[in-house]
Amino acid sequence: MRFWPVLLCCLLLGTPALAAGEPAPLESAVRAHSSNKALVLFYETRGFQPAWFSYDGAVRPQVGQYLAALCEAEAEGLWPGRYQRVELDEAMRRLTLGGDTGDTWVAVELGLTSSFLTYATHLLSGQVASRALEWGTKRPGAVVLAAVLEGALASGDLAATLRSLSPTHEGYIRLREALARYRAIAAAGGWPLVPDGKPLERGMKEPRVAVLRERLRATGDLPPAPEERLLYPGAPGVGVAALVDDLVRAAMEERAPESPRGPVPEDLYDAELEEGVKAFQRRHGLAADGKVGGETLRALRVPVEERIAQLLVNLERWRWAPRDFGTRHVLVNLPAFELEAVEQGQPMLRMPVIIGEPEWSTPILQDEVEYLVLHPTWYVPSKITAEEVLPKLQEDPGAAARMGLTTYNRATGEPVDPGTVDWSGLEAGSLPYRFAQDPGDSNPLGQVKFMFPNRFSIYLHDTPNPKLFAEAQRAFSHGCIRVSEPAKLADFLLRGHEGWTEASLAAEMEASSGKQRRVELPAPVPVYLLYWTSFVSADGRVQFRPDIYRQDGAVLRALTVKPVPAAGESSAACGGARG
Repeated sequence: MRFWPVLLCCLLLGTPALAAGEPAPLESAVRAHSSNKALVLFYETRGFQPAWFSYDGAVRPQVGQYLAALCEAEAEGLWPGRYQRVELDEAMRRLTLGGDTGDTWVAVELGLTSSFLTYATHLLSGQVASRALEWGTKRPGAVVLAAVLEGALASGDLAATLRSLSPTHEGYIRLREALARYRAIAAAGGWPLVPDGKPLERGMKEPRVAVLRERLRATGDLPPAPEERLLYPGAPGVGVAALVDDLVRAAMEERAPESPRGPVPEDLYDAELEEGVKAFQRRHGLAADGKVGGETLRALRVPVEERIAQLLVNLERWRWAPRDFGTRHVLVNLPAFELEAVEQGQPMLRMPVIIGEPEWSTPILQDEVEYLVLHPTWYVPSKITAEEVLPKLQEDPGAAARMGLTTYNRATGEPVDPGTVDWSGLEAGSLPYRFAQDPGDSNPLGQVKFMFPNRFSIYLHDTPNPKLFAEAQRAFSHGCIRVSEPAKLADFLLRGHEGWTEASLAAEMEASSGKQRRVELPAPVPVYLLYWTSFVSADGRVQFRPDIYRQDGAVLRALTVKPVPAAGESSAACGGARG
């Protein structure tokens, strides 16, 4: 912020008196910062009257309220240092202890206002430009921040006003709570990293297994050790009912209550540990086989600081998202390979999906599903034509028939025999032909596609190859999204329109002689293709997913104007440990 060199000079040297007829010191200072439109509007609206001081330099109570409110920035995944918390606190101390300072309060006045407006902007719509980072949703609606600040000063509760600017989605609130939990883990020393080595599985006994146990206990994937269950009944994985059952069973069997099921060696990979590994695998989007192989071991070796960074990145993405997704909407979380259909805030459907390969990444966007097409014809996209179809035709014109494609003259729409075309001299950018595949069992779109026309030519559709839905990592498409239960999704979107039911839709899709048919929705339904690599599921479990499109790093770099302080580091200005 450009105020701080000015502020320092003012505190050290004072501000020269203005010549007769010149604007008041505050107005002159505001005019000097004309590029900050929100700041200028704020002071113009209030007739250039100070907000944080009186004209004699007396401090108003709102200053202390705001500096205290800034300490909540960490809970939001922000950092008070970005809003000059320390500098403002020091400036106020000097003003309070320095006696008569003339007009030096003016620079502090503007510093406080600029800090508030910046912090409010970050809470409302994020710290960095989302579109520069491949996030294509509409940002939260415009808010006149000058009016927000005016209202906050008048209300006397600046903290409440600032909190109201954050997303209110349950997903954001849960992720914010997860950030606090993971920072607490970091403050306690983090978790151990399971050493590299051969795969681990049930029945093995070796020292690395003991480290695995400790790692899983840290995040609640495995219940605490027996002695911790008795000493800390509120610890993760320790239910009161289970604790009472253990104590009663121990009394009846006349054995020590601290070891109700007999001691299990820490280095033995037993059935309980196997279940803990499965819980960890499910939380990280891995195949839940209960074995610690390559992918699972890599996930276990991610330090807590990296997981905290992942949470910060995804909190920022929530700030980019619309504040209201709509009463009825469809949301696809790409890294989770999952679609959710929501009505009145409640998930009505959840299903696995297949998304684009990293080289054919599915874009992040929002749109509206307008209609669906039963028994669709597949019109080969230009990129697939250029990269896959044309090269094969240049080798052998018979490849079109083997791929099930019909060749059409682009100008006339008439079918063309590919054997009569000299493909060798043609280029994809000026190709006078297009390709399509008729409806049928082998059509890549399956029996239905859900249309929300967009510049990427992306849509949701059925698939003739449902076996791939059993895979944990499902990035197999050319960018469009394949859904596992198309009849259920169609039923959700149509809501009985024109007499359609899930059963009649399923029957129509199964009809082998079906012809292409367009079915309009009774009203467009918002659809969101989003990218969250960390989130919290309905059962309160923190989830992490691989960054399949390698987008987290760019967001994290954009966020870190100053390096993010190490987990557990305290903020001198706010006091106390982070998190």
